Amino acid sequence: MERYDVVVVGAGPAGSLAARAAAEGGARTLLLDHRVELGHPVQCGEFLPTALELSDLFDCPELIAEAYDVPSNTVLRATRTMTCVSPYGHRFRFPLSGYTVSRRAFDKALAIRAEGAGAALEYPVGVTEVHGNEVVCAGGRRVGASVVIGADGPLSTVARSVGFAPVRTMFRMITATVDGPLDDGIDIYFGRTAPHGYAWFFPRAYDANVGLGVARLPGGVSLDRLLDRFLERHRLGPGRERTRWWVPIGPPPDRLVYGPVALAGDAANLVMATNGGGIPTAMLSGWLAGRAAARHVRDGTPLGEYDDAWRAALFAPLDRAFRVLSFSDRAAGFDPLLALGMRYIGVAGLDAMMRLRWPPRLGRNS
Repeated sequence: MERYDVVVVGAGPAGSLAARAAAEGGARTLLLDHRVELGHPVQCGEFLPTALELSDLFDCPELIAEAYDVPSNTVLRATRTMTCVSPYGHRFRFPLSGYTVSRRAFDKALAIRAEGAGAALEYPVGVTEVHGNEVVCAGGRRVGASVVIGADGPLSTVARSVGFAPVRTMFRMITATVDGPLDDGIDIYFGRTAPHGYAWFFPRAYDANVGLGVARLPGGVSLDRLLDRFLERHRLGPGRERTRWWVPIGPPPDRLVYGPVALAGDAANLVMATNGGGIPTAMLSGWLAGRAAARHVRDGTPLGEYDDAWRAALFAPLDRAFRVLSFSDRAAGFDPLLALGMRYIGVAGLDAMMRLRWPPRLGRNS
């Protein structure tokens, strides 16, 4: 049986950062992915905040400097503002620096960096289960590892193999590419467009990523029909290259280490509940998991160091984001109340909510 120090399952942002950190730490590392093409199909809004904006949410500047490095050749457009749009069209605009990226280029670039650090990259290779230190691939191939890192998304095979079952709601997501007016701002829509969820318009280089996500579908309405209504309302045409996926929304879990297995990114339920953003937390958690795996292999440091590290860096903001969502969701199902609430708190309040600074009292970690 083949053996590696570290096997990483999933070559998205979490997995590629984990593989790179593990390889740079001296671990013999294998990075596997089931896709024929990394980064495709695009299951993402493709928006990322700048490192400075991310530092406003997560108090871990050294980690962000190490792990949150967006390849410049994958950036399609710099953005400077966010506009929250109420159910009746009122617009609340505030500064937010970021950029849209090409996920097809982005995922490939991160995987190539991991390969350049010394990790072996193999795809398409499906993983069917994990037994302790053994990864079972489609076709019966078995690979042994001192550490297995599950970074294989919200429906993670690795997570299921170790019994990881966090409390969460799986949001249904859909996206399409459209032509339309492009500027330096991103738009988020609330209310009837995406009940108990949100829709978005994110400008790219010459087109836009448009989509929506909902916790549950209204009776008799499909996800495609919700998107059709949104596109028709804004005269954006039918949309091209539609893709669908799931995003896990819930409180951060208590632990992510199960024996020789560690989880990162969406597989670990590390998603910002207020906006469904998962790439930054995937990159940060992946890096921490890979670094802890390398230390475990190299000098016997307990793999549980990863739990200590991600909780110190990520737990409090993720927990607060879930509490903000739970607070605001009380009005999300009734458009008049939601619109009134948005007008009441205004631009400053919506900006504060996105930055997890409002309401001021939400219990622990507030």
